[in-house]
Amino acid sequence: MKSLIKCCGLITFGFMTSSVITHVNAEIKVKGSASLEQRIFLDRPDPLTQPIGNSYPYPVYHQVSVALSPHVEASSQRNNMVYTAHPFLRFDERDSERTHVDFRELKAAVVTKKWQASIGFDQVHWGVMENHHLVDIVNQTDYNESPNGDDKLGQPMFRLGVNIKDALLEAMILIGYREPSTPTPGARFSFGVDYRYEYEGWGEEYHPDLALRYSKKVRNIDVGVGYFGGHSRTPELVIQAVGDPVWKVNLIDQLSVDVKADLNRIELKAEILYKVVGDQSTRAMVLGSEFKLIQNQNISVNLLAEYSWDEHGKNAFDNSFQNDIFAGVRFTLNGLNDSEILIGHNYDFDFGSQHGSVQAKVNVTKALSVGVEGWWFNVSDDDYANKAFNDDNMIQLTGYYNF
Repeated sequence: MKSLIKCCGLITFGFMTSSVITHVNAEIKVKGSASLEQRIFLDRPDPLTQPIGNSYPYPVYHQVSVALSPHVEASSQRNNMVYTAHPFLRFDERDSERTHVDFRELKAAVVTKKWQASIGFDQVHWGVMENHHLVDIVNQTDYNESPNGDDKLGQPMFRLGVNIKDALLEAMILIGYREPSTPTPGARFSFGVDYRYEYEGWGEEYHPDLALRYSKKVRNIDVGVGYFGGHSRTPELVIQAVGDPVWKVNLIDQLSVDVKADLNRIELKAEILYKVVGDQSTRAMVLGSEFKLIQNQNISVNLLAEYSWDEHGKNAFDNSFQNDIFAGVRFTLNGLNDSEILIGHNYDFDFGSQHGSVQAKVNVTKALSVGVEGWWFNVSDDDYANKAFNDDNMIQLTGYYNF
């Protein structure tokens, strides 16, 4: 898989470089950030388990890392071409798995008023929810960055979009399966030991995946209908009679609908999916709302609520959000360069598990920002999808230089 990704990246990079050189009048925009991050863990893991590898000092109570995330875009109006390069690099002082490089985007695109097409690494986000991204399946998760799963790995793909009467119809052929990016097994925010992967279907990890989406805005309502056919982004842990367990990547078919209705001071949201894995089907949904409590020139305060449900309940493979409620509040400080604070709490009705977070980013100037993030967990032992985080209560401080 790594060789496929490198090959795809080199082909795309070569195509982009030669095209940009040919059209030297291209407009080039550069932005991005460099950051210094300090994580402080408040608890000692119990039981105390050693991670795989002797290079990781354990238990870890603090962890420093640096990251670089430049975003370069070159566009040429003469031939409607847009070239994008968005590498992401992180170096961690303690965890070698968290030290990684990824192309979030590395693509060449043709953009016209009626259609657009691109090839290379890209990021596609489906859905409308704040806490539980039920229908978001195109890109694989980068768990090295945050336990909330918001950060995604770049996915090699061919993408075609056609504008049809104020609607957008998109088709994506995804090239190669990317395994989740995770910390060293046994380290902070890790998922246990590192098992090998097995893939269902011909071609194994090289089996192409297909994603289709139709999206349209009707007055104050945004509607998206999606289909995904291919390898699940959530592998299943299979216990074998002989030998170590394996991560099995199943072939799935998934239909999804996401809706957001803006009713002036309140937004109503929903994500619904129907998924087929082998001879089993799953129905799940997330219902939510966002109430605009305060809106003025200096500050905006929005109240958030979501309810997540999966028909399999406790027996759902990924039971993170099978019967959960989330409540939160978002502060946007308009007078302070649009700084934002998000406070949220999630409660699981089946297991009694809870976790909460505070995520704040204050833009001191256009070039300098300060981030503060805090996570706490109180997870039941039966809540197998989340119990690995139970002793990883954390405060994270980050300084950003934006360019």
